[in-house]
Amino acid sequence: MTPYRAVIGLAGHVDHGKTLLIQALTGITTARAHEQAIGMTQDLGFAHFDDGQGNTIGIIDVPGHERYIRNMVAGLWSLDLVLLVIAADEGWMPMTGDHLRLLKAMGVPRLLVCINKCDLVTPDELELLEESLLERVMDESGMVPDIVSVSAKTGANMAALHAAIVGQLADLPASHATREQGAPRLYVDRVFTANGTGTVLTGTLQQGSLKVGDKLLLQPAGREVQVRSLQAYHQSLDEIGAVCRVAVGLKKVPHKEVARGHCLTSTAGQCEAATHLIVRLNGESLSAKALHTQEVEVALGSWHGRARFVPIKDTQLARLIFASPIPCFFGQPLAIIRHGSSELLHGARIVWCGDIHPARRKALHTLLGELPDELERYNPATLQLGLNGYVLASRFDQQPQQVTPLGEWLLDNHWQAQSRDRLLATLANEPLSAAELATRFGIALPVTQALLHQLKSEQLIRLHHDKWQPGSGESEDDLGEEALLVLKVVRDQGKEGYEPGKLGPGGVELDPFITRKLPAALQQGLQQKGALQKQLRNLARLKYLVQLDGPIYYDAVLYNQMVAAVLAGQQVGDLIDMASLKEITGLSRKYAIPFCLRMEMDGWVRREENERRVLRLPATQDEMEPA
Repeated sequence: MTPYRAVIGLAGHVDHGKTLLIQALTGITTARAHEQAIGMTQDLGFAHFDDGQGNTIGIIDVPGHERYIRNMVAGLWSLDLVLLVIAADEGWMPMTGDHLRLLKAMGVPRLLVCINKCDLVTPDELELLEESLLERVMDESGMVPDIVSVSAKTGANMAALHAAIVGQLADLPASHATREQGAPRLYVDRVFTANGTGTVLTGTLQQGSLKVGDKLLLQPAGREVQVRSLQAYHQSLDEIGAVCRVAVGLKKVPHKEVARGHCLTSTAGQCEAATHLIVRLNGESLSAKALHTQEVEVALGSWHGRARFVPIKDTQLARLIFASPIPCFFGQPLAIIRHGSSELLHGARIVWCGDIHPARRKALHTLLGELPDELERYNPATLQLGLNGYVLASRFDQQPQQVTPLGEWLLDNHWQAQSRDRLLATLANEPLSAAELATRFGIALPVTQALLHQLKSEQLIRLHHDKWQPGSGESEDDLGEEALLVLKVVRDQGKEGYEPGKLGPGGVELDPFITRKLPAALQQGLQQKGALQKQLRNLARLKYLVQLDGPIYYDAVLYNQMVAAVLAGQQVGDLIDMASLKEITGLSRKYAIPFCLRMEMDGWVRREENERRVLRLPATQDEMEPA
């Protein structure tokens, strides 16, 4: 059988012997010197042992005192098993119930009740205590736990406890490979500086694997970091997989830029840095009394801090609003604690990371209300698909039903049909750019572009002058990169037009206007003799440009607008003098004469001495648009 790694934790009332129990199991004292002096664990302690079958089991000592309940949550979030420790001479204590409710809220998958100090009671008292604890734990948690009675002080029955732990974890190897294949996920619980290593962070690698040299993401800053060194259970390693206590050395990351509660993951880890969350309360309905906004404390992962709690009426949902971004995941358990006390108000799971426009909240709340009870196997991309109508295809391992692939996206079939109709109806009224359409309909720009190109492929629309409009024919986006850049340069010249005569001998040197705008590779291509003139002639042939005498090249739309301005208010047979023409077009004599010659060539006017006689007028606006 392939060796596995696991991390377990001990929880229970203060002074019920958790730290001594860990020492009896592992030979390691987790309490720091100052904690030993006061006889109380204040922060997380760590140890480990080999189960005798080659499997390494890490142990987290969780504080028992109510003042350190937030530290307790930091130790619970990633555990495979929790030992609920209860002293035989004191039995069930108020904090025992609080801890059990926290275990349930944080979704701990396995529970083992350990009665410690059994040497302090009689066998009959111990038997009665076991029966009462079994009933109480079942009532509080809905779980049927195994119970082992031991004495950490005398060593009595410690072998049975060891066997019970190993037995509880027996099913882990089946899920071990799957957990290692996921994206790495490690919440930081300690940060320090080590000589020769620099900044080191520690935490429980809850899923995925790490290796020296990995480039990862540190949230909530979104900073890329690189793994310099790895250590697990006092051994330096090149690679380590979940689930395991790990110390990670980071390259060139200042100590002050990493803190407890930060999360080490990867871009594929879907960890978001959010100031707004929507959570689903664990099997609880909000009473009328609870339906008010209040300040609370939230503990998730190894992070804890304040938030504003906003219940969502007629649901099991609530919004949590934070002052600064926190690292979080879909489906992640968290504890909502009354501010300033240790009272657990709610256990919850994250069902939405990030804010959402008020107009879309009702639709989102409906989708969230339809989520399954178990979120572990639910893909949150399904929510995005239901809310937006589209989602990146890479978010799914298997394509869901009732969707159509379009490039790198998956589109809901009904949403796609509806969006196509809206785009076509809008463009029938006015040409618009992809960016304008995306803003108007609230669709991501890449998705808008994909839809537009789909419609273009069906010859329903085309791109003209950076605007999409109905119809088939030449579309600007079919032009090559060189042609598009040359077209942009000509358009940028406006009424001055573009004169290839500005080129050097042989037409080899590029005009400085283009030189500044084109990448080096395109410059080289256009600097070949005749390449630029070829692009200009081809654009004129396709009617994107109009060639005046000179030659001077004008954008076709600009030329047609100027022709329409000159002919506005005229009748066939009217005469237009050159002074009026220059005033209407704003052209100097240098450009006005070539412009008039082009109007003559196109049959709009005929020259009569120094005037031009109008021969025809545009019948419709379409006649002024290039084909």
